[in-house]
Amino acid sequence: MILGHDTVGTNVTTGDARRRQVVAVVTAIYVLLIFEGVLRKWLLPGFSQALFFVRDPLVLVAYALAFAGSLWPPPRTLFVAGIALGIAALALAMVQFVVGPASIANPLLFEAYGWRNYFFYIPLAFLIGSVFYKEDVERIVRITLWLVLPIAVLVAFQFYASIDSVVNIGSADDPTQQFRGLGLTEDHVRPMGLFTSDAGQKEFTVSCVAMLLALWITPTSGRFIRLPLLVVASIAALTCLAFSGSRGALMQSGVVFVGAVVAALQMRARHGSLRGLLVLGGLGLAAAAIVVVAFGDAYMAFLTRWNSAFDFESQIFTGGIFGRALFGLVDFMRLMGDTPIIGYGLGLGGNASTLMGEHIGGVAPVSIAETDWARHVVDLGPVLGALFICFRIALVGWVGSVALRTARLSGEMMPLLLFAFLGLELLYGQITGQGTINGYGWLFTGFCLVSPRNLGAASDREGAVATVNAPRFPHLLR
Repeated sequence: MILGHDTVGTNVTTGDARRRQVVAVVTAIYVLLIFEGVLRKWLLPGFSQALFFVRDPLVLVAYALAFAGSLWPPPRTLFVAGIALGIAALALAMVQFVVGPASIANPLLFEAYGWRNYFFYIPLAFLIGSVFYKEDVERIVRITLWLVLPIAVLVAFQFYASIDSVVNIGSADDPTQQFRGLGLTEDHVRPMGLFTSDAGQKEFTVSCVAMLLALWITPTSGRFIRLPLLVVASIAALTCLAFSGSRGALMQSGVVFVGAVVAALQMRARHGSLRGLLVLGGLGLAAAAIVVVAFGDAYMAFLTRWNSAFDFESQIFTGGIFGRALFGLVDFMRLMGDTPIIGYGLGLGGNASTLMGEHIGGVAPVSIAETDWARHVVDLGPVLGALFICFRIALVGWVGSVALRTARLSGEMMPLLLFAFLGLELLYGQITGQGTINGYGWLFTGFCLVSPRNLGAASDREGAVATVNAPRFPHLLR
């Protein structure tokens, strides 16, 4: 009996060591996601294309550690569905390789790239939900809030710097290795921060806004961030948002703010909900005033961009930017009857095909499928593409329900606010077409799936482990 008890204790200790190793690797993946652009733009621009995959070896390490420590979660329906879709896509890729378009220069490379963008990170999301604890999520938040401080300064420099400055396009002399951002006005470019595109900076900024709002509505006794850092980080995040020139960042931040209102209403105590709503109202008014007064140049540049883009989009979409935002939900339908049953080729709809000059019947893939759901039809064909769309819809519904349940059971609002940031991206954002959005999408899906039990206090979990280690028949050991 004593030996059996010691064995159980050893297994628990070993399992927790493996768990901590997986958490450390995932944390490194998150940090690398943010700093990947630094490597590609400034430090090693000659290896930019290869560095696109710099996070992937760490993902494989996380998977290997999970197998070694038996840390994979139970085979839930959506987990199994994601794996099954990945296997089906592998079989499809083999068929596409044999009978796909002859005009593609490197079909095998595109198949591997496409499969990676679709399926490689899906298991990581479920693994994170299984192994992360409260303190692990808090570490991710702390890292983000400390990083937003220097990034805010960089974003301001990028906004006022010339469009061709090193701080904007990178250090490469070769124009093909430079990263030129989208224009905001004639004199300003949309800042990209540490990333290689403004899309990555948008993900960072809005995720930071979600973390900050979760902390602001949390009572002071429950916060793990001191007030000075919370205030300074909030100003830094507002700086990033003000200088972004991104309508998408502003609208997504609005969705997060609505999510914060919902989260405040989930608080158990009525006075807690009222306090949260008052805090949110004060933050909203303060943010609007600060942007207009302190960031006048950025505010005027954003208004110029908004008005010109709205006028243009109103000629194409009903409702302007809002119609364009909803267009991604229906755009794929026009391709369902015209696309080959096996699709055109896995990966052809992604950004790489445009950068490498590939085409489908003489037309650039981005012209055929600019939205992600349409990309699924181009890459996977109408049948498997529709199944993947259904998978995304079901996954968003389930992740949202888990985050809401966590808020109600544990009082932890962070997963629900992170879902407010994540939800639309996971539903129909460019998660399979843009590398940084792909990384953010699956990592934050995992952060949203951390269970209420794992978000409990460390003392509660230690008590649970002690119960496991306790001998079954203690009177026999006396």
